Amino acid sequence: MLSFGDYLLVERAEVPFDHNHEVGWWKDKAEKEGYHTVYHGTHKKNLPHILKHGLTHKDPRTGMISVTHDPHTAHGYAAMSGSGGEANFRKVGAKAEHTPHEDRVVLKMHIPKHFVDKHQDTEFHGNPKQANRNKMADKHHYDEWKKNHPNKPDHEFYQVSELRLKHEIPPEHIVGYSFKKKKG
Repeated sequence: MLSFGDYLLVERAEVPFDHNHEVGWWKDKAEKEGYHTVYHGTHKKNLPHILKHGLTHKDPRTGMISVTHDPHTAHGYAAMSGSGGEANFRKVGAKAEHTPHEDRVVLKMHIPKHFVDKHQDTEFHGNPKQANRNKMADKHHYDEWKKNHPNKPDHEFYQVSELRLKHEIPPEHIVGYSFKKKKG
């Protein structure tokens, strides 16, 4: 008989990598579905703990947990996971080692809209440029981008953007995890 912890590991199994995940305007989609589909990249060694306990390790600088609407961005951030996360990666500078692709895992989550509304950083800190903050805050930016790029997948609009949450993300919001396979 499976224990509850074993059941969680089976239930939250590997899922295909969402290469061309369609989001639309992120707030509209959550309004319609009742949840946000977001991603978080990490080292595969962290996977058993996360599947059992959720995302509990907050950034020591900000006290927040970062997620993104773009699985490719999550995979990119996972490159810093072997150093203990982005803060440690940046602290060691040139001595930082990138986590190899095969050791990066991307968690897929469905976080309820009410949870995000209550715990999000409404100033969108963590987005590297003011333009990225604006594109997360104002639907007009998405509408303009989509009008100018009707055939591009939405993940290109959301690349390098992040949504920060002030609260740990419970394991029940994790749908599954994926590994981005190298092309070729």
